[in-house]
Amino acid sequence: MITSNFRADASSRYTKEPWGCFPSVALAWRMSEEEWLKNVEWIDNLKLRLGFGQAGNDGIPSGSFIPTMGSSLDVFYGYPLGNPQVMVGGAAVLTQVNTSGKWETNEQWDAGIDFSFWNGKLSGTVDYFLRNTLDALLYVNAPAHVGNLYPLIKNVGNIRNTGVELSLDHKHHIGAFHYNIGGNISFLHNELTAVNGGSPLWGDRTKTDLGMALNSFWGYEYEGIYQTDEEALTQLYTYKERPEELGVHAGDARYKDQNGDGILDESDKKCIGNPFPKLTYGFNLGADFYGVDIQLFFQGVSGNKIYNAMRERLEGDGTSHALATYMADEVWVGYTDVVRDALLAKGVNWMELENRNGTIPNPLGSPTNTENSTRFLEDGSYLRLKNLQIGYTLPKNITEKFHCSRLRFYITASNLFTITNYSGYDPEVGSGVDYGNYPQSRTFTFGLNATF
Repeated sequence: MITSNFRADASSRYTKEPWGCFPSVALAWRMSEEEWLKNVEWIDNLKLRLGFGQAGNDGIPSGSFIPTMGSSLDVFYGYPLGNPQVMVGGAAVLTQVNTSGKWETNEQWDAGIDFSFWNGKLSGTVDYFLRNTLDALLYVNAPAHVGNLYPLIKNVGNIRNTGVELSLDHKHHIGAFHYNIGGNISFLHNELTAVNGGSPLWGDRTKTDLGMALNSFWGYEYEGIYQTDEEALTQLYTYKERPEELGVHAGDARYKDQNGDGILDESDKKCIGNPFPKLTYGFNLGADFYGVDIQLFFQGVSGNKIYNAMRERLEGDGTSHALATYMADEVWVGYTDVVRDALLAKGVNWMELENRNGTIPNPLGSPTNTENSTRFLEDGSYLRLKNLQIGYTLPKNITEKFHCSRLRFYITASNLFTITNYSGYDPEVGSGVDYGNYPQSRTFTFGLNATF
């Protein structure tokens, strides 16, 4: 079997090159129809597939490739003139854009096999895919001297996604008891394979560079808390002759000195994780018995990281955000000998206040305590019961009295429970950075289906 398509799309979002052309072709061989397999009774269907196709993406904001300006009396557009001074409206360029933007192309190769055995009791698919995103449209921060207020969108590189997808379904019955079990699993590897100009793309907490996953988290490797100033000087030994320049003290966060030069700087930051799950899976269970039916659908991911930016605020100094209740027990508190003597002189038992076993660095200490690091990076793996439905269908001899051919009552529960080690509200974070995203609601629905 051969299937082929060709489409040409135009979009006003691309001012210079509005047209994009995207072909596709698919080949399939139904092996189960060959003479040498036709008589194998336990094989219902066996098909091999190979496909190649391209699709365009214009899912970007309108005007992304048109220079924009702003004009207002407030913000930074106004000019003070005259004596006495008055504010006069002005104008400023918001974004110097790339006017030669073009279509982003998603190109995919796929090879797979479909099978069904024993009269449909067991069926499934196995797929290998290779997906290249060519001329990827990403936000790029221009140098400050350009004067951009907002980042611009450019075709800056190629992204490759490779993986394997598997699905398997089984259905059968034992007398009046019918059941079905199904599941799917996919493995994914994401990588930036080319970048325009060779320069990394920086985000608030991320870096995208050749050989790395898109929007990989970038920062220090967190090692705990300095218990004494001497411990800090032992690791950052270049400051021993001038400890006043050290900048960190007892109670401050300790980060790994990756190159061992006794200085903590940008060269000690590294890729500390990425938001893409290595494994995505789901499975469903269903059964019915004398009118009672039940369906369960579970979904989950594994191998991804979430940057819990909400914890930066909850574990701060309290000047701009409310603090977490666990701060009272888990924040590091320590005093010098001089402060201890002063507290004792006032009749205060400093030992009751000190907590050198605290796991949260001193929020009033070094500004580096909230640097991007593995301190706020958490495992994003979870398993969630997405949907549960229980129903009951009345027997026909009862529904016929109401001139009804079928009447079913049901109750549905969504997001009933989640198994995860993530400390935030919800592990389903689309961007990989959690600023306190509103959690998905747990809902219950009661209803009936009637057929007349």
